[in-house]
Amino acid sequence: MAVETPAPGVSQSSNTSTLNARLQAHIPTYYLSLPSQWLSTYNSFVQANASQVSQIESALRSLQYIIPGRFHETPITSESLQTFLSLLTAYHTHLLPSPSPLSPATRYQNFCQLSSPIYKRCAALLRTIQYTQLLCEMFAKRAGEKMRWRVVVILETVKAVLRLCMGRVSGGRPVIGTAIGDDRQERRADNEAASIPGVGWDGIGDGPPLETEWKMPRTGMRLPPMPSNSGIGGESVSDFLGKRVISADEIKSAKRLVRQIATVQGQVAELMWILRPVVYALALQRCQGNKSDWRPWALGFAMEIVSRQLARKDIRETLVGGVRALSEVEREELKRRGWAMAWWGMRGSFYENVTRAWIRGFAEKLKGKPLLDMVGVIVEDYDYLWDDYYFSTTTT
Repeated sequence: MAVETPAPGVSQSSNTSTLNARLQAHIPTYYLSLPSQWLSTYNSFVQANASQVSQIESALRSLQYIIPGRFHETPITSESLQTFLSLLTAYHTHLLPSPSPLSPATRYQNFCQLSSPIYKRCAALLRTIQYTQLLCEMFAKRAGEKMRWRVVVILETVKAVLRLCMGRVSGGRPVIGTAIGDDRQERRADNEAASIPGVGWDGIGDGPPLETEWKMPRTGMRLPPMPSNSGIGGESVSDFLGKRVISADEIKSAKRLVRQIATVQGQVAELMWILRPVVYALALQRCQGNKSDWRPWALGFAMEIVSRQLARKDIRETLVGGVRALSEVEREELKRRGWAMAWWGMRGSFYENVTRAWIRGFAEKLKGKPLLDMVGVIVEDYDYLWDDYYFSTTTT
């Protein structure tokens, strides 16, 4: 094999320095391109194996119900896993195509995000904070209680500002809850529809037919067989078709699914609901997290009650038919906020003086009993989070 000789008048050291310069120019570019290639490959894998990815997510997410508080010395370990799974699920939801047809809530969210880049960025940042807020509190607590409550107040303030911006750019409409559980339900419903035997993407059954086709007595025309009563996921034909009746919300434009708040009391109700967590966190910070002080809990709960009553009064006075005249998206949001009020029984002085003793007594009764003993252990693990961390019981 011929060996390349340096050109006359060119030293060996100059050739070496030239070669090193070329390597330094190309090798960093190659390595910098590797992460983007890996990410592109991963995105293609997720999109090509959507069903398997959803099953793996469900299996991993089921572990979250048993790991909280499992590591009392290092609670950050279990919370880091939960945060990672939540962010990963959100990323997968972004990659996978949306099911068809979309639910009214998803249509409204997509409309707002497509109409305003500001709304889209605010919603993404709000969702990210919701996934990471408990982990941030755990890290801040290591630096002391003062730093912990400072971080809690900052996060609640940022979330309130984001919700105010979202309400502003959406035309003064209420902020609809953005939770990843909604995305998982959409994808789960999509997968279940695809897995029902005899049901295609258009919702028409092609499953086990009746044994014989039906012949019309007068014309003699033969009609194709209909699916049997148990051929559509165990449902009767009437039940199957009844669930696919188009509702009024499904034919409404996405913009009309959530009404604009036009009255002062409606705007005050929405403003109080958005600022309620900030006021509650500031009151707790002022009391240094003193759980025996009822003032922070009473102030936050009172704001929640007043906000809900003003909102319901505004609905009765501005809509003919009251709550029944609301769209499905608005009724679900109103119901979600109503159920969220139950979490006040797990916060602050109410939990310290009332709920905590009842929960611990319930867990003690389950100890020593087959199967139920495991439930008691899980309740005690969650009690560790409820007792020590503010964001473990937050609903916004």
